Amino acid sequence: MNIKLTIIALAMTALPGAALAQSPGDRAGTRIDQRQTEQQRRINQGVQSGDLTRGEAINLQRDQERIQRMEDRARADGKITRQESRAIEQAQDRQSQNIRNERHDQQRVNTQQTTGARIDQRQTHQQQRIDQGVKSGDLTQREAARLQENQTRIQRMEDKARADGRITPEEARRMELAQDRQNKAIARERNDNQRAR
Repeated sequence: MNIKLTIIALAMTALPGAALAQSPGDRAGTRIDQRQTEQQRRINQGVQSGDLTRGEAINLQRDQERIQRMEDRARADGKITRQESRAIEQAQDRQSQNIRNERHDQQRVNTQQTTGARIDQRQTHQQQRIDQGVKSGDLTQREAARLQENQTRIQRMEDKARADGRITPEEARRMELAQDRQNKAIARERNDNQRAR
């Protein structure tokens, strides 16, 4: 099974006063997004430090994706209700506790052996998602081409990082951030109601 690391990051409001002008649903959405981003950071950090085993990371990532689907469904009508917000935040509370428990359960991995494999697995998984989107018609040709360009750019980053025989933690962090953005882009493009003809 491929390790699925995603980061759920939306652009934050640039002006402090704009946050005050948001509706309650918008504030709930921002709060949920910030928490998703923070929890994803904690998972990524646990993988990089070796605090999370591959299986733990996969399970936590599945939970992150489940919470993201909850949020996506809640946003489908353009707003997040209080009830939807409460359900999502309760799921995030459970996820936060799960992350903490898994990171502190004394199971560890040698991170030098897993960094390259983790990046490769994620690239493979993201490519499969793009291919599935093309096959199902969820991605237009233009969307698929743009996503493929991102995949190629990330692969070039990886090739450059591996050139000296070792991927440094900083190089891994940059690639994983790029993969996080790509993951979000794939999800957004596959669910934007634009269909291939």
